[in-house]
Amino acid sequence: MSSKYSNAEESPGFMLWQVTNIWQKAIRKALDPFELTHPQFVLLFSCKWLNEKNDHSGITQVQLAQHAQMDVNVTSQVLRTLEKKGYIERRPHPTDSRANVISVTKSGDVIASQAVRAVEEEDRAFFSDLGDDIGLLNRILKRLANH
Repeated sequence: MSSKYSNAEESPGFMLWQVTNIWQKAIRKALDPFELTHPQFVLLFSCKWLNEKNDHSGITQVQLAQHAQMDVNVTSQVLRTLEKKGYIERRPHPTDSRANVISVTKSGDVIASQAVRAVEEEDRAFFSDLGDDIGLLNRILKRLANH
């Protein structure tokens, strides 16, 4: 055998892969009524959330990509789609000529608010079997994210 694991369930990477795929399928289904992909939702809601935290002063694409832990080029492509849908606006940054300030439109705010309720409801259902262990899972995931 070419693996040190005698069965697949012993591999944390494989288990994370399986759980991630199952969870992503559930999230895709929750987002279908809003005609948003998961990356579109993450960036749209992150943009809304970060702007609210920053008194609606706008955020840059780099700030958004860093927050979502997403590649800057992928972020740019997704933002282009969200802009075409009328959910975000980009305007020149007041002090950095290379950057744009990204803000959420009224329709983007509405769809983000509706979609986050559906996503959070799906998360509650998906992770409900964990009960009190949800806090432990979040701590472990945070450690991995900060790796």
